[in-house]
Amino acid sequence: MSSNRRPRVLILGGGFAGVGAAQKLEHADAEVVLVDKHDYHTFQPLLYQLATGLLETTAVGHSLRDLLSRHDNTVIHKASVTAIDLEQRTAEFEEMAPVSYDYLVFALGAEVNFFGTAGAPAHAFPMYTLSHAMKLKDHVLERWESADRDPSLIEDGALNVVVVGGGPTGVETAGAIAELYRGNFAKDYRDIGPEAARVILVEAGPELFPMFKPKLREYAERALTERGVEVRTGAAVASVEPTRVTLKSGETLDSHTLVWGAGLQGNPLVQSLEVELQRGNRIGVGPDLTLPDRPEVYVVGDIAAITDAGTEQTLPQLGSVALQSGEHAGESIAHRIAGKEPKPFAYKDKGTMAAIGRGAAVVQMLGGRTMTGLKAQAAWGAVHLALLPTNEDRAKAVVSWAGAAATHQRVGRITVGSD
Repeated sequence: MSSNRRPRVLILGGGFAGVGAAQKLEHADAEVVLVDKHDYHTFQPLLYQLATGLLETTAVGHSLRDLLSRHDNTVIHKASVTAIDLEQRTAEFEEMAPVSYDYLVFALGAEVNFFGTAGAPAHAFPMYTLSHAMKLKDHVLERWESADRDPSLIEDGALNVVVVGGGPTGVETAGAIAELYRGNFAKDYRDIGPEAARVILVEAGPELFPMFKPKLREYAERALTERGVEVRTGAAVASVEPTRVTLKSGETLDSHTLVWGAGLQGNPLVQSLEVELQRGNRIGVGPDLTLPDRPEVYVVGDIAAITDAGTEQTLPQLGSVALQSGEHAGESIAHRIAGKEPKPFAYKDKGTMAAIGRGAAVVQMLGGRTMTGLKAQAAWGAVHLALLPTNEDRAKAVVSWAGAAATHQRVGRITVGSD
């Protein structure tokens, strides 16, 4: 580390982990450089609400420069990282010159894992990025508009949606789409009856929500069924075409829309680092979240395989894990620069939760306590509001949620294209 300049902290990724690290470095005697391929931060847990018109884009995506505007020691660049040289401590980018670092926060996140399913990369709609949610929203609206003009498309499955994955992403998305269909679209498209559209949730495992207690799994399936979702457990997708989904059982589902919420894998850049990878292309880290034998490199967020000190289990790829790990990395670097000793990472588990629909949610706390229904939905809302990056975002979410609860209306049911 040079003695005649401030140490440079390079943060790769502007998600929960990267932003969390930058926020903890605000007062550090360091030069902080945050680089992301987008100029915005995405609040991923609410992407399904953007896709179904419950929230607008600005409530889910927020300018990185706005988030960190008061950080005088921080600069932000919009660029795609192409290589990292751990020996030389440099990162290379597609659109700008290489950047050297004294500390690296590797927070590039993950990408969708299609598990080799034929046709899925080309025809499925993932739910991991802002553009994913916008594409799904526009596609669903376009299918309903087309069916409104040409009712023969309904029989071909134009309005049917297959959702893959029985975890929180799949369940929340299926529930939200069903409520959109049975509520708003039933009024918007009066000539199309709600029975004309099917929402089918497909899970390869024997049950939904394997991370929850049996009674919560049963509650979730019952809540989905009450909303018109067809739940198929023990069913896996073999292939995806633009208008057909084929299951491994041989059954073919007529559907023009397949939403993929079944899994993630680490950013492909990890393959070039010559480090040992764990399941899902995630990088194993030490108790302080540093790369083995590289104390200047912190790996955080969805790309990291972090072992919980209490349970000795690998922590899930959740926004709360990403945020807390990023904050720990930033705080640790700030302490090291100030000559203080950093502490091991300790995850504060706020519980596992999912919102199934209006008035229906499940929460399982660390000690085993569970909640369902309105109480669980309130807890889910409180935790997600706390995770939102600004008070402005929280206000937007509260207004949209309150409006939807009171009027059953959704703000984003329009398609904006080029003239």
